[in-house]
Amino acid sequence: MFWTNKEILHAIDLLGVYSHLHKVSVLAYQFLSNHYHLIVACEKPTDFMRGFRISYSQYFNSKYNTSGSVGKHHYSCGTISNYTKLEDRLIYVLRNSVKHGIEEHPYCDPYNSAQFYFFKERNMYDPEKLKLAGRKCRLNNSNYYIPEHFLLDSKGHIYPRSFLDFRIVENILKPYSNYLQKISSPSEKEIIANNGKHPTPIKIKMNDLLLSEKVVELIKPRTILSLNNDEVVSLCRRFRKSRSVSVRQLSRVFGIPETSLRRLLSM
Repeated sequence: MFWTNKEILHAIDLLGVYSHLHKVSVLAYQFLSNHYHLIVACEKPTDFMRGFRISYSQYFNSKYNTSGSVGKHHYSCGTISNYTKLEDRLIYVLRNSVKHGIEEHPYCDPYNSAQFYFFKERNMYDPEKLKLAGRKCRLNNSNYYIPEHFLLDSKGHIYPRSFLDFRIVENILKPYSNYLQKISSPSEKEIIANNGKHPTPIKIKMNDLLLSEKVVELIKPRTILSLNNDEVVSLCRRFRKSRSVSVRQLSRVFGIPETSLRRLLSM
């Protein structure tokens, strides 16, 4: 779904614009190379998600000269019915890149919302180079205007605390020591999924997005979707040798099930 960091940054911009447009409260988000998670509060997510997905697909298709909906499956949606479940889902989303072995800690991940909570307790301040969007500030690669009160960073992207409902998350996960402990340690469900063992922290050499960017740079002007199996296998062997990346990581980047990619590599 995302081949470079520019796509994810644009998706986060779209999240901000569409949440304002549809009066959706965004509590948390996590964007990975092949999927994303959102926790939102709203009456109906249908129009919001439809607009967000269509707008991102149009951007992606225009950029890479492709067509159709980006993402193989329709989104799934569940209702969070109480605060206990909300806390559980918040931690799941914020630890998702760590759970998948993509980042060492949620704070290392620039594409989730973990870093934007508890500023007061962490003695954090908004960056100095932020500016108000103001009137008639159009979102890059989109026909929509950015809400006037939103803050933009030095590259023109929406500053996530402009649209994140971070106070709700802080009230649910307070105090900060509790929040830090929970995003830093695997949950019971993570341990169970790891055959009952406490997961060993992974030293990340190259995350999915950086690997994807290396592939895109290597094959341009072609795209990952245009590669046949032989070309994918050749690239996988090259990166396995030069970068020591895992088959699981390559399967996410190339959009091929891990078992199928292992079979191709063994032939």
